[in-house]
Amino acid sequence: MLLDVLVGIAAVTYLFFLHKRVSGPDETPAPLTPAQLDKVSYADVNLTDGIPPATHKGYAIVGGSGFLGTYLIRLLLLRGETSIRVVDMNPPAAAVSSHAAVSFVRADITDPASIRDALLQPFRSTGSPPAVIYHTAALIRFWERSYYSWHLSYQVNVMGTRNVVAATKEIPGAVLIYTSTSDAVIPSTKLCRLGLEKKYSPWNKTAISDDDPPLGPWEQHESCYARSKVLSERLVIGANGHQGLRTGIIRPGYTIVGPNDRMCTSTLTMPRVPNFGKRYRQTDICAWDAVTAHLLLEDALERKPEETAGQAFLVTGAGPAWSIGHIRDTIKYFSGRPLIFDDIPELAILVLAHVIEAFLFLRYHILLPFYLLIGQTPRPDPRWMGETVYLQPATLEFLADITINDSRARRVLGYEPKWSPEQWIKYTVDEVQSGRTHAGHGLQLKSN
Repeated sequence: MLLDVLVGIAAVTYLFFLHKRVSGPDETPAPLTPAQLDKVSYADVNLTDGIPPATHKGYAIVGGSGFLGTYLIRLLLLRGETSIRVVDMNPPAAAVSSHAAVSFVRADITDPASIRDALLQPFRSTGSPPAVIYHTAALIRFWERSYYSWHLSYQVNVMGTRNVVAATKEIPGAVLIYTSTSDAVIPSTKLCRLGLEKKYSPWNKTAISDDDPPLGPWEQHESCYARSKVLSERLVIGANGHQGLRTGIIRPGYTIVGPNDRMCTSTLTMPRVPNFGKRYRQTDICAWDAVTAHLLLEDALERKPEETAGQAFLVTGAGPAWSIGHIRDTIKYFSGRPLIFDDIPELAILVLAHVIEAFLFLRYHILLPFYLLIGQTPRPDPRWMGETVYLQPATLEFLADITINDSRARRVLGYEPKWSPEQWIKYTVDEVQSGRTHAGHGLQLKSN
């Protein structure tokens, strides 16, 4: 009896402190008043200011039909490039594909022959294969950490990158720039340790920078996506110097925002928005700033390869870290229409995430013997669950204060972000509500 009481007291005490841990830091005042928000404008943002001039080389954008790839193509067009090849499974948006400088080659990066043919085709304008390859393609299954779903991220993000690198090696003197993620170097959020980990490295730092030592396996993000990007980075860095190949990596973070993104666009388009983790503060980057960093790295690889080749650079946006709650409140303010936020306790979300993960684990292993009889394996995420599969423990890695220090990119690449949080929020709201963006956002589950 006494033991049962003690266990009960211990459990309640642990849940109390776990609740405090996952609820986040104390709330802070809104960064801007309504009067200040009314004055926000992005009219003075010059997208081509500070980027290198057109090179008129051949460009291949692997994953160019995706979210960031589309922004990259648009910026290349704005600066006057005339030979841009989109390499993707799906054609780019009409606003991009209609431009005379843009061509499309359908290719599967998991197929070595397919991606090789797409990258080695000469441009009519130059008579040569692309001299600059941007690899932005990725499978972003941020919600998974189970071994039985690893192959999905590995096949696209690791083996796909291996195939892109192998094809690029056949182009003498080429430049390969890889889009990674800040998740590759941000320590995993150990929620169940109640914050005790913050006494020790790497969790005791106030900001993440390029000067930090590499994370150990226990310290890395748990998601299959983040771990696959770590392996992909090694392939890109390892290829540097092969037959004059110069490689570089951009690690944007924490979240890439802008029209059609995961955060703002989903908030504007979902009928109801589950609102949790709203106290956590992070530095995010506008998609336009992220692709600007890519062009600056390309230029730096030409001008000072000794400082940039085989290197990775963290980049983030202008201004201080904003909390998720303040971002959503500002979206609602600029939207001027009712957005329904359903506040959910973080502890309830954490428990539910573990329940869903356990259910999926049991489901997979119960079905596995029957699927093996027909030479198949079950889907790790049943279609009938829809976006509910997102609610797993790996998704909750964002429950952390994350500040990115990109001083090295600013010093070496000359990177200077143009978009402050209030500007990219207003820009996204304006673009989405005007209908100028294509349908969809980053939280919609893609069919496999």
